[in-house]
Amino acid sequence: MNPAATSLPALALEYIRRHGLISAGDHILAAVSGGPDSVALLGVLSGLKDCLAIERITVLHFDHRLRGKESDEDREFVRALAHSAGFDFRLADADVSGFAQKKKISVEMAARECRRSFFLKTAANLNGAKIALGHTADDQAEEVLLRILRGTGPAGIQAMSPATDAGIIRPLLFADRTSILEYLQGRGMEYRVDSTNFDPSCQRNFLRLKVFPLLKEAFNPQIVRTITRCADLAREEESWLRPHIQDLWNDLCLKRGKRWCALDFERLRGLHPALLRRILRLAISTVKGNLSGVGFVHLKPLIEMVYSGKRGKSVEIPGGVEATAVGRRLVIGVNPCAGPNEPPTEPLVVNTPGSYRFGGFSFELRLEDKMARDRDGGSVRMDMEKLRWPLAFRFRRPGDRFRPLGMRGAKKLQDFFTDSRVPRFERPEIPLLCDSEKICWVAGMRMDDRVKVDSDTSRVLMVKFVRFSGDGVDPSGSISALDFHPGD
Repeated sequence: MNPAATSLPALALEYIRRHGLISAGDHILAAVSGGPDSVALLGVLSGLKDCLAIERITVLHFDHRLRGKESDEDREFVRALAHSAGFDFRLADADVSGFAQKKKISVEMAARECRRSFFLKTAANLNGAKIALGHTADDQAEEVLLRILRGTGPAGIQAMSPATDAGIIRPLLFADRTSILEYLQGRGMEYRVDSTNFDPSCQRNFLRLKVFPLLKEAFNPQIVRTITRCADLAREEESWLRPHIQDLWNDLCLKRGKRWCALDFERLRGLHPALLRRILRLAISTVKGNLSGVGFVHLKPLIEMVYSGKRGKSVEIPGGVEATAVGRRLVIGVNPCAGPNEPPTEPLVVNTPGSYRFGGFSFELRLEDKMARDRDGGSVRMDMEKLRWPLAFRFRRPGDRFRPLGMRGAKKLQDFFTDSRVPRFERPEIPLLCDSEKICWVAGMRMDDRVKVDSDTSRVLMVKFVRFSGDGVDPSGSISALDFHPGD
């Protein structure tokens, strides 16, 4: 049975369909705190379950351990609410205060991180299609104003989205708080009131309790609707811009690793400031995974460095990100010392010549005549008699040393990378070909002097490689900050 056309469920149904928030057969996880917004969310989803062909609804509740008895009562209230509706109930709790102190972040931010982690893990475990949150238009207006006060740019004004790539949906983002309360009252539905919502020391609470009442009185009683309209317009424009920015990014990105990327420095200098900001934000987001803690104040010195054209200079960005201008490239990456890296790939043992894949590269090892000169920039020739088999491909290790071609003494690999101006973000991803005694080749850069071909060489091992890109291979095989220097 369809709800009345002007009711909250009817408006929610139209909003859900317009934004494609729920598909037939979805398992919906509804986050319910016990407050009016989340209780209304559960009521609306329950009423639309058959209409939307929702397969299952599971209620999620997270206990922040912040309000003692109140938290206990909220938990039991939501449990009873879920069971009375015939829905599964899942609960988690955490020491949010302790987590905030450990991470040196606000309690509000810590609570958000803990909740999100619980929601996403539960969705994965239960094969949940969507995680429904009870954010409303009032929450959206508060978020927009908070972001503006913190100095957000145009992209930030879009604030919360009806749906995210992580599967989070907000079916009530269109509804103001008055309509939520009217819906609950009309259905005789009880809800809990969080006493911390009346503490004006919290910025969001201050806006809700002090600022918005003044705005409604002095400017516009429908100020929430006006501000959320700005968010909607910003979101529409961002959705149009996004593919164009992505195309430009694909054109400007010369190389990319797991936690770094290299952009065309000279072409960046020719961009309009609006485009440059967006490309740099995308680059940082790509290597860091998000833009948390990164604002215009952090982008400004990077933008100045690009337009000044100065090489050899680095700019630090929150989250352990560092940008360095090297040659014709601007390399942006996460400092390996800033946080945990992915575990190194295990060495790949090579017992005979042949074709191998390692670290995103394809290597070909073959025996050839000493006089053969079929060479390109991604290959080297070694004296077979000077190699101690088996060989192995691996990445760098602390204390690595080798003897660069043309040198008499050994050199630390770290010093070699520094002298060659290889940004630190790239170094962990440069393959090394080793034998049982030494590093024989820093792939794409320099061979070891001890395996070079000379007048006494009788058998030659040719080693060639290419880098695999998203859809194929990059025949240049280029991975270093410099042009190739195979060195023989």
